[in-house]
Amino acid sequence: MITDAELNKLEDNFETADLLRAVDEIDKMRSYLNDRDNFRPPQIRDDLLKLHGLGDRLINARAKGVASEFFDLAEELDGQVFDLLESLEAVRDILAKLTELYPESLVE
Repeated sequence: MITDAELNKLEDNFETADLLRAVDEIDKMRSYLNDRDNFRPPQIRDDLLKLHGLGDRLINARAKGVASEFFDLAEELDGQVFDLLESLEAVRDILAKLTELYPESLVE
């Protein structure tokens, strides 16, 4: 069982509201990763496949006319992935702060 001292340490060093902020970060990611209507996969997946197709045409078929679309889409996806990473890092920071406070009395 957690000791009073450990509980006090937890209380002094962690706000449960941080966990609600983690939920908010997960909700931000859902806009990129949730399934669409009729269980279609997330748009980011389709966009990565489209990027592959454009890259194949540009690099392998030397279709120079798709270069702008290829790089614009790559830049857009890079921004989306950056947003996802920021949200994941925020969630991880919150959980790391909590797990660092794991009470010794609960270690078996």
